[in-house]
This record gives sequence, C-alpha cells and structure tokens, in this order.
Amino acid sequence: MSDFGIPEIYEEEAAGELKEVYHDIKQVLKVPVVNFIFRALANYPEFLKMAWTEVRESFLTINMEKTANSIRYPQISLPIQPFHKGQFHLDPSMIHQIKKEIFIFQYVNPKLSIIASAWAESLGYRPIDGGKKVWGFISPGIEINLPKVQMVKWSEASPAVQKLYLSIMKKHHAFDIASDYRVYAKYPEFLESIWSQLKKYVGTEDYVKTQEQIKKSAIQLAHKQMPYPVTINRAQLEKDFTPADIAGIMGLVSYFQNFLPDLIIETEFIRRLTVSL
Repeated sequence: MSDFGIPEIYEEEAAGELKEVYHDIKQVLKVPVVNFIFRALANYPEFLKMAWTEVRESFLTINMEKTANSIRYPQISLPIQPFHKGQFHLDPSMIHQIKKEIFIFQYVNPKLSIIASAWAESLGYRPIDGGKKVWGFISPGIEINLPKVQMVKWSEASPAVQKLYLSIMKKHHAFDIASDYRVYAKYPEFLESIWSQLKKYVGTEDYVKTQEQIKKSAIQLAHKQMPYPVTINRAQLEKDFTPADIAGIMGLVSYFQNFLPDLIIETEFIRRLTVSL
C-alpha cells in the first residue's frame, strides 16, 4: 500500500484477479506501467474491474490510438530553452532511459485523460453512447524497447527528493505526487532541473487555459470518438458499494480527470527541455 498521500496498490503488491487486471491494463494501453489512476482505484477492486471492462475494447481500436494523439502535444507559449548535452552527470545510457520514460508518459497520459473523462461523464449520468464506426484494431502488447518503469516511493526518497516532491505537490495543490515525477526522481539532479523550469509555468494564465482546453477536449473525444459505450453510473454502484465507497470512487475519478491534463502539458514541456540531450 501507499506510504504517503493517496492510498494505492503497487504492481508488486497486486495478487489474484487484481494482478490479472493490472497485466491487462499494461497490455491494452501498451506501456510497462500501471498508472496512478488505476493503482488508486484498486482500493475498490470490483469497481476497477467493472470500469476497466467498459473502456477496454475502445482502447484496442485504431480510433482511440489516433484520437489520443490530438491532445498529446499541447501548445506552450512560454519560451523553453532546451538542456544542453553534458548538462547532467549522467552517462548516455541513462539519458536514453530518461527519454524513453518521457515517451511512455507522453504516450499514455492522453489515453488516461480520455478514460478518466469517460468514467466521470458516465458516473455523472452522461453516458458515452459509443456506436462509432471502428477504423480497425490494434494488437495488445507493450511497445517494443520500452524500459521497465521504476518509481521512487516517498519512504525511499532522500530528504532532497522529498523536498522536491512537496514543492511539486504544493504547486499543483495535489494530494500526492504523480508517477511521472516518481520515475524522474531516480535522477535527482534531472528532476530538480526540470522542476525549476516548470514551476515558473505551472498555474500561469496560459497554463490554466491550456489545462481547461485539454479537459474539455478529452470529454468531447470520449463522447464523439469512443466506439463502444460507457454506461457505469452511481445507481449501479449503490448495489455493491457503501455511500462512503461511492464518494471515494467518484472523488478519485474527478481528481484524476482534473490532474491528467496538467501532466499532458508538463510532459510536453519536459520533452522540449530534453530534445537536445
């Protein structure tokens, strides 16, 4: 379980049916990580299983593979001065690893944003109708040559990294630290450098406007592009979950729906910072 912030179930802790769901999530989304939204919702395993089943088939279609790309590279008005080669005390293999990890989150976060939006809309009695023509299917399986993702948990982090985590959380008014930053924390000098640049941009008028546009687009894309319906709603949950559980589930879905657009923006910012490395 999580030792800080939002309770979550890590991959290495998952067993039985939850472990199978985690494996399927990675195969369908084609990345070597079970993202935070799923690890948090795993505290309600029956909901996660039900909710994942509702979006799974859509994300095995070319429709959603292409649709996610439309929110993957947001416009950023702030001038970004890329890092230069040799700026970090890291060997070339580590730089290569970092760039692969950036790719993983840039690839998957738009998909997660649409998934969170589909769940939020459906739970709010605005179901996704589906019925769109399927353009074709993709094969499940993690993209070739992507590295296994390892995160630095709060309990494992140095005091300096914990300080960075708190700074990131405070700036985002967040309850916890995103998986993305927990991965970059393996390279403390790198994390400190990207955050020193990013924190100047987070919360600016341009950032907030872009965040709102991504959230709006993710909702629209869920309704207009998902080929299969998402109909899960609160009335269904009331059959199997307590009011407290339902409040927790809906709170988490809302939290990630609002937070994932931030990560889409910030990952694009980080990609531009590292393009010359």
